[in-house]
Amino acid sequence: MVETILSLILPGLGHLLRGEARAGWPFILAALVHLGIFLVALLRGKLAWVTGPGEYWFSSTVLYVILFLIWAGAPLDLRRRSRRRREREEYGRGYWEIVRGRFIRDKKGLTGATILLVVLYLALFAPFFSPYDPLRMDLKNFLSPPSRAHPFGTDNFGRDILSRVIYGSRVALGVGAAATIFNMILGGFLGLIAGYYRAASDAVIMRVLEIINSIPFLILALLVMSVFGSGIPQLIIVLGIFGIQPARIIRSEVLSVREEDYVMAGKALGGSDLRIILKHILPNSIASLMVVATMQIGVNIIVIAGLSFLGFGVKPPTPSWGAMLEQAFEYMRVAWWMAVFPGLAIVLTVFGFNILGDSLRDVLDPRLK
Repeated sequence: MVETILSLILPGLGHLLRGEARAGWPFILAALVHLGIFLVALLRGKLAWVTGPGEYWFSSTVLYVILFLIWAGAPLDLRRRSRRRREREEYGRGYWEIVRGRFIRDKKGLTGATILLVVLYLALFAPFFSPYDPLRMDLKNFLSPPSRAHPFGTDNFGRDILSRVIYGSRVALGVGAAATIFNMILGGFLGLIAGYYRAASDAVIMRVLEIINSIPFLILALLVMSVFGSGIPQLIIVLGIFGIQPARIIRSEVLSVREEDYVMAGKALGGSDLRIILKHILPNSIASLMVVATMQIGVNIIVIAGLSFLGFGVKPPTPSWGAMLEQAFEYMRVAWWMAVFPGLAIVLTVFGFNILGDSLRDVLDPRLK
């Protein structure tokens, strides 16, 4: 009871009292970080429904939800750990518990996760961290070099580049993640069908993927977007449909899993195909899907930046890293900062996804350890 009360006062204190410092400190740090964000938003008058206008409702709502989850999650985690301790004594450590232990010891994965966590928080709480309105023009200070007032300088319209880079993370992560979810749902479904049923289904699906793969993606994307227009919805649909190559990886996993004894036993007991796929095939193929999804987000971010650079991505004045590079092209000799900082944002974000995906591949596959 005392541990639960302490966790409600400050998440993590109950874990420290129980002697589980490794589990308690993440809760304490998370609570302090989010309270700090709350204080910054409050002082800057950008907290919706408290001091700020309603236009910041998204970031404010996310912050409220995260704070609630932290405070509610700490006492629930205490109960879960007590139950898991009893289960461990009886059954031993579970697969995901082993994976979590490996990931915590993997410096490469932690580095990638840290980079992505910073970018994610910049995207979620962009209004709180952005020093200026990313769309506000100041023609008196156009093409200003980096300074105390503008750490990343200003562009040809006098807009603050730091603010635009921060808001550009929303487009990169939002569109990249949405397109990747589309990839995983469509590609995962096709891979499951092709690998499980094989025969005609496998042949037809694989031939369709080969046809799509034989066409240069960039040319196909430019053709589709020139016909149907460019914008965020079109970007998500194009990337989602023409980036379904994960179906091949899922198919290969399914071909292996479907021959396991527990799948054969499920069929012998009269289990339906849908039940076997959802209860046995998919859970044992999810590890590869997670690795592919992580890598695919980085690829989609590069493609989004490339299409925006060519003028077929996000339309101005919406901040987008690729569009910022396109605008900087004419001013490379006189305003290098217009291209350097958006370019660094793309490089760091994609680098974070790549090394995180590489780490997940190692920790999720015991054969590589």
